[in-house]
Amino acid sequence: MLFFNVNDGYAEGIVRGYRTSLLKQSDYMNLTQCETLDDLKLHLSSTDYGNFLQNEPSPLATTTIAEKCTLKLVNEFHYLRAHSVEPLSKFLDYITYSYMIDNVILMITGTLHERDTT
Repeated sequence: MLFFNVNDGYAEGIVRGYRTSLLKQSDYMNLTQCETLDDLKLHLSSTDYGNFLQNEPSPLATTTIAEKCTLKLVNEFHYLRAHSVEPLSKFLDYITYSYMIDNVILMITGTLHERDTT
């Protein structure tokens, strides 16, 4: 019992922390009543998601919100990956491989059709 969860205890704590930061039903109800994207930013600032939009200028765009949400998720994933050991770290690597392959295929397809690769 002394060594229970010695390898994955910290990673489990991180994931449990991420789980508690998910939006609740009441948060979603507040967000559905927002009339503008600035109202959405204001309501999100009272949750755990408040920090990722704080430096954005006032005419907020939906693409900016999606970009910042994706960046937050990617940063959390990298943090979890950096603090995990085998076999969890190997599993987290396997999760990313399909996205890497899809990106390479998209770049090849774009190059073949003479599109901008950026």
